[in-house]
Amino acid sequence: MNVRVLGCNGSQLPDYKTTCFLIGQNVLIDAGAVTSVLSLREQQKIDYIFVTHAHLDHIRDIVFLADNIYYQRREKPLVIVGTKGTLDAIHRSLFNNVIWPDFSRIPSPKTPVVKFQIIRPGRKQQIGDLVIKAVHLHHSVESVGYIIETEGRSVIFMGDTGPTEEIWRAAEKTKGLQAIFIETSLPNGMSDVADKTGHLTPRYLADELKKLVRAKPIIYLYHLKPIYRKIIRKEVADIKDDNIRIIEDGQRIRI
Repeated sequence: MNVRVLGCNGSQLPDYKTTCFLIGQNVLIDAGAVTSVLSLREQQKIDYIFVTHAHLDHIRDIVFLADNIYYQRREKPLVIVGTKGTLDAIHRSLFNNVIWPDFSRIPSPKTPVVKFQIIRPGRKQQIGDLVIKAVHLHHSVESVGYIIETEGRSVIFMGDTGPTEEIWRAAEKTKGLQAIFIETSLPNGMSDVADKTGHLTPRYLADELKKLVRAKPIIYLYHLKPIYRKIIRKEVADIKDDNIRIIEDGQRIRI
């Protein structure tokens, strides 16, 4: 499985793009940095976007991708996958003919540019050679992580979350687990803000990783707030776990 990190930050600044992972050539996890990174030709290959939750830094480029696909006259729709609550929020807040045209009805309801597909947590879905399952997380809005399996190897992409339980139980049962992508948004000194907003600090991260008993995957950290990146790096280093790695925009990872 090839993972291309289009964006991996918890906010945007010059040279820091928001969350978006490209799996192979046609599947995205979140869409915080699609059209600003991929060429038009690469954008045309995107068939599915699996959205973890509806916060803007994870969905912002969906509207621009839909626009580019429409004007390139691609025939097959862009399928946006998420929980019912997340898809309702995207449709209601973005594709509402006020903020952006409703591409789920353009050029017609029968042949739309964008198609919404509900995924129910706990159920597996086959996309090509990928098997994908959503698992609930703990955030300020409905948020899920995705367990992706292919050819006997698995990876977990966790959306925004604070301390949580269900995903770790699922991780322990996941065969061939190679890696977990997990957020660490704020430094330890901002644990009060992390509690209110549903995020992790390095100290919380260390506690969460103790819930992995049998599985020993590589831990890829993302969603660091750029203005706190330096201190978060230091606090993560203090955990002294060689399996933890902080990823960067543009990185390519073979799993």
